[in-house]
Amino acid sequence: MKRPCTVLYHVTTRAVARCICENGFRDGVGYYGMTRLRRGVWLSEMPLDENEGAEGDTVLRVVLRMSEGELERYEVVEEGKPYREWLVPARVLNRNMRVEVIEEGEA
Repeated sequence: MKRPCTVLYHVTTRAVARCICENGFRDGVGYYGMTRLRRGVWLSEMPLDENEGAEGDTVLRVVLRMSEGELERYEVVEEGKPYREWLVPARVLNRNMRVEVIEEGEA
């Protein structure tokens, strides 16, 4: 049986995007404006820009062989945000993804 797929986005620099496409994601570590230290890779339901805290000029489309239900445990919910975000461990992403750079206006 084919697993469901979920499409999410990650914004980064061109050089880091190239590295991710070749070698997979690596966890980032930080507080990210929260009180607890967090570890993982930020993904969102739409490409974000610097106004939403994304840093970089390159958008990656991440096609996950995971359902929204499987991703639920990684969702970071913040009041007032008009989009959804997830902080997913790199080991989970790298096992379950296909990633590609998308060109401007393609998302």
